[in-house]
Amino acid sequence: MKIQYHIAILVLTISCGHGSKTKKKPEIETQGAVEIIETALDTLPKSVHLDFAEVIANSQTKKLPHIEDTNFDSFIDEDDYDEVDAKALKLDQIYPDFNSEGHNYRAITIYKIPVNTNFHTIVTTIQHGDHEMETIIINYDTEGNIIDHKQVAFDEIAEGMSRTVSRISESKLTVNKIFWGNTKEVEEIEYEIRGNGTIEKVSVKRLNDSFKNFALIDGVLTDLNLDWVQTKTDLITTLETPDNPNESIVVIPEVVDEGEQYFDLNSHIVIADNRSGKIMNKYFESHQTNQWISDAIELNEIQIAPNLLEITENKVAFGLYVSYFGHSRVNPYQNKTLSLFMKSKDSLIKVLANYTVAMNRGEWDEDCDGRFKDEEKAVVMSTKKTNDHFDILINNKITETKMFKDNDGECQTEKFFHVKNNVLKFNGSTYTEHDSGAILFSEYDPEKLEGIHIDRFDVDHAYQLEAFKIAAGNYKPENGRTVAPDTETDWGDRLLMLDASNKIVYRSKGIGDAYLFEPHFYKSNASDKVIIICQMAFEYPFGGEAFILENGTLKSIGTLDIEPYDENLDNYLTDVLEINEIEGSLVFALKSEEVILKPGSEDTLKTNKNVIYVYQNNELALKQIRNEF
Repeated sequence: MKIQYHIAILVLTISCGHGSKTKKKPEIETQGAVEIIETALDTLPKSVHLDFAEVIANSQTKKLPHIEDTNFDSFIDEDDYDEVDAKALKLDQIYPDFNSEGHNYRAITIYKIPVNTNFHTIVTTIQHGDHEMETIIINYDTEGNIIDHKQVAFDEIAEGMSRTVSRISESKLTVNKIFWGNTKEVEEIEYEIRGNGTIEKVSVKRLNDSFKNFALIDGVLTDLNLDWVQTKTDLITTLETPDNPNESIVVIPEVVDEGEQYFDLNSHIVIADNRSGKIMNKYFESHQTNQWISDAIELNEIQIAPNLLEITENKVAFGLYVSYFGHSRVNPYQNKTLSLFMKSKDSLIKVLANYTVAMNRGEWDEDCDGRFKDEEKAVVMSTKKTNDHFDILINNKITETKMFKDNDGECQTEKFFHVKNNVLKFNGSTYTEHDSGAILFSEYDPEKLEGIHIDRFDVDHAYQLEAFKIAAGNYKPENGRTVAPDTETDWGDRLLMLDASNKIVYRSKGIGDAYLFEPHFYKSNASDKVIIICQMAFEYPFGGEAFILENGTLKSIGTLDIEPYDENLDNYLTDVLEINEIEGSLVFALKSEEVILKPGSEDTLKTNKNVIYVYQNNELALKQIRNEF
């Protein structure tokens, strides 16, 4: 017997190999595996039939979640086979021809899994003839009657073109049906295992159609020695690297634990070659430290930031956002974290870990009374460095909302906005948060001047700033014609600065004819700068021209092409603007719930997820935050 068995093993080694079947090819010979199964089955003892309770008691228990991928390659040794009492399991109710001569059904493995205490769950593998085997999950009531069943694994060696594998959890069954034709196809079927033992189909999707770069992800999974069924496919995400079109960032969440309304995920984050799928750089982190855990607070989205952050002169980092959502109505909760990764040889290094960039939380009575706090953080690179890495500026817009009933029983809402600034500094291995030392510029009213005369210039507003005069207005045309200093491209309302002798020492470019061009002034005791914002408006406001006065020199820094939005147009830009200087960068934030970008032209309405302007390196730029940097 031992000689026969070892000959069979040798045949299998030559023809099939011992590895698990990840990519099947039709030409593979499998006769050796079949001989081993037949030999092993012949040697199983012919015992008396057991009752159902004895079968349950004697069956091995496997922990959940469990990956079920039984196939012909699973049977190498004689002890890979179980004695299965098909009669006690009532397999003839699932396979009516199970006991019929010539159909060659044989149950060859069995184990139980702790899905639910209300019923028993058995997983058994059935070989049908010499070329097919399938594994099924069966739920039984306490008396041994079949409630429901589903196929969880399948293998065939006649053509070697298809296979089924699955992930079994306490309340969920995920089945992958794999087909190798001209290209690989994977159909994912999700079932709910209900408390009464029934197994109901929830969703079906073809993964090769759901992911436009399916082949790339499949190659990465192969390189990581993972199957699709081991992953949380709805959270897989990819992005072509912005600095190299030949590579992509691929994020693979591997399921470690899973149950009713919870899961734990390991994180595999890689940069892979787009053509070959070969992993060039990779990062792994366990669910024990990565915070990829979903329970009462659901992990509902993973996103790759579309832009890179330049953290040194020659190193960039990409960002990964992870979003969480709480389903409580009385205690609503949302959170979004940012992690940053950079290349290091063939690895990736995590230089910022799970930093909260957005949080919304509160409590209310589901009627009216409630309090809510929302935080939206803007992430901007600084021009200053710590340990040879650029600091990261954090501008946090905080909105506090109070809802209450007035004396008439009507529900009212009050909103309060404020801004907090921090800086992330590199400590040699990772970025950590520090106080920003931000300089706040507050609006003030300089001395107004009346009756100031400037040749051919209509003065609408004039102010005394130390030794200088600031005037806003426009040059008068002559006989309806534009004359110098106006030109066809430089005319209308503008800002002038005059010295003590009333000589014009600065003239801004004209903005055209506006209903309003009014200077607003901002200063801080901690700075020598004076910031001037000229509010512009027709019948509606359309942003502000920004200037800096420092050391006797006035210069334009650009246009704040933004306005707060409210239906009554009660607030203009200068009513809600907060200006801070952080590490030499000027940050312009709006304390409002919604904003209009490019007012008067495109009028793009956006929820204010902390849309800010930043002035650094002599450039004023709009920063639309969170998913963009």
